[in-house]
Amino acid sequence: MRTYLVLSLLLLLNGITVAQSTPDDVRGHHFGYLNLNAQIGLPLDDFRDNLPNTGFGGGGYILFQITRKMPLYAGIDLAGMVYDRESKKYNINIGGFTEKYTLKTNNSIFLGHTMLRFSPITDFPVKPYLDGMIGTKNLFTRTRLINDNAFEEEDSNSEVERGDWALSYGLALGVRLQVFRKAPEITIDLRCAYLPGANATYLVRKGDDSGPYELPIDAFEEKSSATNLLIPSLGITFNMYQE
Repeated sequence: MRTYLVLSLLLLLNGITVAQSTPDDVRGHHFGYLNLNAQIGLPLDDFRDNLPNTGFGGGGYILFQITRKMPLYAGIDLAGMVYDRESKKYNINIGGFTEKYTLKTNNSIFLGHTMLRFSPITDFPVKPYLDGMIGTKNLFTRTRLINDNAFEEEDSNSEVERGDWALSYGLALGVRLQVFRKAPEITIDLRCAYLPGANATYLVRKGDDSGPYELPIDAFEEKSSATNLLIPSLGITFNMYQE
């Protein structure tokens, strides 16, 4: 999966030339933005009552200019984060040889949104924007059996224990900071998204924490609530230009 994502990104960048001295506005051959970021997820309201943990992860977005006459952009925003995990080690005798395995259970959230951005043209190095977003949240729990004897981490088996989808929507405010004099097309991107969400069922750590557990999945119990999230992020954005 990681290989496919890297190849897709390389194919995308192959058709893009990032100009070295082109003004950062909607004129000329500018046609969009490509962003990569690190982010945290802060549950709100009932979601926070059930899930006090902060999620950590990353994501990115790609936006294309709708028309050169207005600074309006449309695109997609994808992100993922892990908010809890549990693991247990096992020694298994296979053909007279002892193999070491780790069973890992991760509770995660995947977010996918379509996005509309208004980004007014400015001559200042601080460039504000407003995003409208609508999409979905997928809250899922995945268990992996990992062979610890392998040179690289290798999944011997993987299973999604629980998964649920919820409608997601909201707004994001952000600024792009033009801090690289020799590369004005590259900006630091600070953003905070407020994303309310519909009800979903998900797993959280048991309140009594009565481990150790026979299986990592036994450390969690099922809860349900609305899925409101506040997501601050820090990233880097590339201003894209056609050749």
